[in-house]
Amino acid sequence: MIVSADDGIQLNLSGGPEVDAEIVHFRSDGLRLRGVLVTPRERAGAVPALVASHGWSGAVNFRVLPLAGRLAQRGYAVLAIDHRGFGDSEGVRLRCDPAEQVRDVSAAATYLAGRPEIDGSALGVMGASFGGAIAVAAAAADERLKACLSLVPLADGRRWLEELHGADLPALLARLDRDDAERARNGSGGDGAEGARTGVGERVPLSVLMPLPPSPALDAEAAFIQSVYPEGYPLENVRLALDFSPESLAPAIAPRALCLITPVDDTVISADHSRAVYARAGEPKELHLPPEGGHGGPMGPLTDTTAEIAEAFLDKHLRPSGGAS
Repeated sequence: MIVSADDGIQLNLSGGPEVDAEIVHFRSDGLRLRGVLVTPRERAGAVPALVASHGWSGAVNFRVLPLAGRLAQRGYAVLAIDHRGFGDSEGVRLRCDPAEQVRDVSAAATYLAGRPEIDGSALGVMGASFGGAIAVAAAAADERLKACLSLVPLADGRRWLEELHGADLPALLARLDRDDAERARNGSGGDGAEGARTGVGERVPLSVLMPLPPSPALDAEAAFIQSVYPEGYPLENVRLALDFSPESLAPAIAPRALCLITPVDDTVISADHSRAVYARAGEPKELHLPPEGGHGGPMGPLTDTTAEIAEAFLDKHLRPSGGAS
């Protein structure tokens, strides 16, 4: 969780109904994880809720929380979680294992279902970027999640890494092979029991894992991430992403609902990934392709538009009176 030193939670709301936000904790595979639960202040009973998954960088505050606040203003609770190893959650530092993160989402859903202000029969999942892909995988795995809102997701990890790295990918994979061998030799140490299992591998800046096209906005974000997570990310995250294929999991979501939103001009994860997930998913499903906004658009300049699309989708499929609830 990237928040200020006094745990100030930045929702970036300007007007509208008031919402409440609190730091909460829950357990996943025995690890203590942290999240921000955002709820509508005025409610006439238990409310529907979503678990929100962050992306590869682990940045929750500007990727997820502004949208969470707007959904809370529309009557939905959102639990934006720090996956294991990110923010203040326990676990191997910054290790991004899709299977583990899917279990984190399910654990968060279980936590939500136990809260008196939450309607445990009306749970969903949302996420952005890599978190959008985790949302698809989590919805496929957990039938309690009645609706999935996936923003700028990847459809297939290997294909995405090939697009990001181009001709440089073979060199990165060779470096990863060496790292695999080193971790196999160093089968003890690291961050607790999980570190002992995986060994100690090379840590790198996020830019090594995910080289981005130059732009002032992306450069500023990269500098911010570097300041928050200076220890670097496990190179192993590449290995864990290579075989992650949300598009192959998407058919398992139906007959529960899926909504995908990706700007056509996204240069980090192309809109073809959302098209691929949409093509494999069953009904009911929606695909929204704004003409511009870039990778950060649905969580940044387009947040209000995203919230409007999400509200219409969730009102139909997540509220108790909706067709899928």
